[in-house]
Amino acid sequence: MTVEKEEFSDMIHSIDARLSDAQYYLSVAYDLFYGLGSTPEKYAKARHFWTMTSLGFRDLCVLYLCQVYDSHKDAVSVPKTLNIVESNYKSWKKTSQEIGELDRKQLEKDQIKFKYKEAGDKDYDPNLDGLKKILFNQRDKAIAHRDKAEIFKYKKALGVREKNRNILKNEEDENPEEMTRLKQDALQKLIDEAREICHRYMSLLNIEIPSLELQEDYNNLL
Repeated sequence: MTVEKEEFSDMIHSIDARLSDAQYYLSVAYDLFYGLGSTPEKYAKARHFWTMTSLGFRDLCVLYLCQVYDSHKDAVSVPKTLNIVESNYKSWKKTSQEIGELDRKQLEKDQIKFKYKEAGDKDYDPNLDGLKKILFNQRDKAIAHRDKAEIFKYKKALGVREKNRNILKNEEDENPEEMTRLKQDALQKLIDEAREICHRYMSLLNIEIPSLELQEDYNNLL
């Protein structure tokens, strides 16, 4: 897979931009979530709008992270860029003395993170592999596709909770196991992990790393 360094630069900048967008959507979503509870008077004129905005921004964060972590061969993603570095580093190094020395052991460690693994496999990291599995499951069953089973599990769970308000604890029905969704700290970990890898190879190849500046001008509306 031969890729020119300039083309690679465009690809990894695109990924970094997606991560910046994901960071923005995540930060604003939870600023709004917390604000709606702590200072409701600021949101009183359009509470529904801000609630829907925060939920939509959180979904966008999930979708953008799925793009960044996508393992499809045609995806512009972190796994793809790692394979490109492995295949093209030698030729890039020959044409540019500004490129640093590749740490192949580190590259291998980074690549292992993006190989499909099951719990119990060698190199399985529940703190990353588990999060990625939840990430794509959340996209596939709650955002890109509305899973019928999840709807009925949620409906049953609401019914059980309502019933249990009026009965003794030892008589409680068992709640159905609902789909796990990533929370703020887990989404942040996925953003940070991908950004660290992108910046490692941007630095190696002497590619400019854009600064991350989160715009908070939405506060002007409140």
